[in-house]
Amino acid sequence: MFRRKLQERKLDADVITVSAGIAAVDGAPPAAATVERLRKQGISLEGFRTRVLTSALCEKAHLILVLDESHEDFIWEKKPAHGDKMRLLGQFLFSGPPYGIPDPLGGGSAEYEKTYYLIDSAIENLLHRWDSLKARYYSPGQKVVALGADHRGYAVKEWLSGWLTSAGYQIIDCGTNSEESCDHPVYALHVAELVSQGQADRGILVCSTGHGMILAANKVPRIRAILPLNEEHAHLARSHNNANILAFGAGFHKREAIESITREWLRTAFLGGNYQRRVAMISRYENSLRC
Repeated sequence: MFRRKLQERKLDADVITVSAGIAAVDGAPPAAATVERLRKQGISLEGFRTRVLTSALCEKAHLILVLDESHEDFIWEKKPAHGDKMRLLGQFLFSGPPYGIPDPLGGGSAEYEKTYYLIDSAIENLLHRWDSLKARYYSPGQKVVALGADHRGYAVKEWLSGWLTSAGYQIIDCGTNSEESCDHPVYALHVAELVSQGQADRGILVCSTGHGMILAANKVPRIRAILPLNEEHAHLARSHNNANILAFGAGFHKREAIESITREWLRTAFLGGNYQRRVAMISRYENSLRC
């Protein structure tokens, strides 16, 4: 479906589209219900055979699209070096979590019909953002950092924006835009939502202490915001907890420390494995509260 839509829009003929499954059997034919549903759209799966998602496929990929959170958890756990390439298709479709699109395998025609339309709509929305996605994921790629601050953190945010831009990051500035008194949750929640939705890879928040920002940001699903003590603290937050937002206190962190901490945090990879299993436990509890 994705390949055909690219062709119909004459977008990037050199993009190679490959499918794989986390629990697939190499060489198996597709589900009969999938074949039948796609035939209605004039898409033939003749000769198609399933394949297992391997590290080699992930290495070659620029962008990895997954259906639901279990697929996301698998990649973060087993292939964490490629986690930042990953997007849930539902992030292009739904305004908030949960972003998972259900796998219809084992269901009836109604389940396949529903999943088809969800995937189709998600791909349509994705292609509306194709230029920005290419800039972010395809060579050379440019990570996106969302910044937010209240009036106490405004000056530090402005300085951070310039420094990160010069370092090659794409910035989304969520405000505030002056030193006039304002409410920090407005900016913390905006940044956190962009990270939760996958529109930003990371977020950085600044207020007087950092406390207000971290308290607000961690109310947003899928956010793991931390208030770092030093470089090592930030390194461990990334490598062990996959922390996706930093909060700083402009009245407690010097700019030299903010720069060194941020640099270490941005370049540190998440280790996955048992650490992802523990992160997923938090996510599952979080999801249970939304049911």
